[in-house]
Amino acid sequence: MPWDILLVTLGVVAVILVPFVLLYIRRRWLTGQGGLFDCAFQVQGVPGPGWMLGVARYRGEQLEWFRSFSISLRPRLVFPRMTTAYVHQRIPQGLEAIALFEGSVVVTVQNRTTGATDALAMASGEALALMSWLESAPPGSSFYLPVSPD
Repeated sequence: MPWDILLVTLGVVAVILVPFVLLYIRRRWLTGQGGLFDCAFQVQGVPGPGWMLGVARYRGEQLEWFRSFSISLRPRLVFPRMTTAYVHQRIPQGLEAIALFEGSVVVTVQNRTTGATDALAMASGEALALMSWLESAPPGSSFYLPVSPD
């Protein structure tokens, strides 16, 4: 009988710990793929503040956003640099201040092709980095300035 109880107890502990271990391994893998920072995403059309906690990273010409509590290795959202524009930023208000990471600012971005807006919450330093990244020319791009014939 004591072996049965021990096996059941070990099974219950394993079932509880495995998701946490998987989340830890995923976070370590994502961090190893590039600079990762805390970034929440506001879901439109849900009651309440509607924030999902997550992490984001810059990868090539895209900002990739991943949910914090998921084991997926694929980004949930992708913001291409060429079609994403910075709109404004603000301080979290009301319940947002409780739901978001401490010291976060809410940054609104807009898709230039569809006109859709999204809100991301991140630390103020990361918001400045996002603005710089969006406003800078993509690496390797060159602008052709026509020369007027004389």
